Amino acid sequence: MLFRSVAPDKGRPVVFLFSGQGAQYTSMGFGLYMSQPVFCEAMERCSRVLGRLDGYGTLIDILYGGKESSRDCINQTAVSQPALFAIEYSLARLWESLGIKPVAVTGHSIGEYVAACESGILSLEDAISLVRTRGCLMQTMAPGAMLAVLRPEAEVREFLPASLDIAVVNAPNNCVVSGPIADIEQLSKELEARGISRQRLHTSHAFHSRMMEAAYSPLAEALRRVELRPPKIPVASNLTGEWLSDIDAADPNYWAKH
Repeated sequence: MLFRSVAPDKGRPVVFLFSGQGAQYTSMGFGLYMSQPVFCEAMERCSRVLGRLDGYGTLIDILYGGKESSRDCINQTAVSQPALFAIEYSLARLWESLGIKPVAVTGHSIGEYVAACESGILSLEDAISLVRTRGCLMQTMAPGAMLAVLRPEAEVREFLPASLDIAVVNAPNNCVVSGPIADIEQLSKELEARGISRQRLHTSHAFHSRMMEAAYSPLAEALRRVELRPPKIPVASNLTGEWLSDIDAADPNYWAKH
């Protein structure tokens, strides 16, 4: 009923923001899957393109099959990234079916691949293929951890050990630190002692850190095999904080650096 009552306000432009890894959980989107045909159709299309996810079953099985094992595998990078992509892509299709169309898009980490698909840089099939490749590559990296810290980037760098990296600057007072699990745990204890708010993210690896460097070349090679087109609607870039240029959008190295 809520969605049927939505009507676009032409005086208020809408930007779609797609989330990154760490927000996933089993049964996410289940109510929409059961009640909204457009969302359901998009999810099933994504699931068909993905096929079976490395012994875990299909995406629909993992998210909505009710299996106990799904609670563990949903946080595995090779599964969570395709799952988040499919949910976010399906949500975009649902909003657009209701007349809510974005004037611009942006996404956090894996969410920028959804933004790329939404803006026409990537076809759905190519985007899903890349997301699966990206997730599998990152899954093979050494395990790591990520910690959100509610402090400015400059302040965080003052007490950051050499083994850890600033992975993301989310806001003037919100950074994410990434690196080896033991070092993240130690930093969390030190921050607690200082009274600094922090929170571990639900990730299996240290994304956007030097621990991901070995994934760069094979991901860049996979990107060279797909067509990358100029965006049809503006995309805010994770790497630059500016609007994504046509040159960067079509550059495999941009997405590998991402």
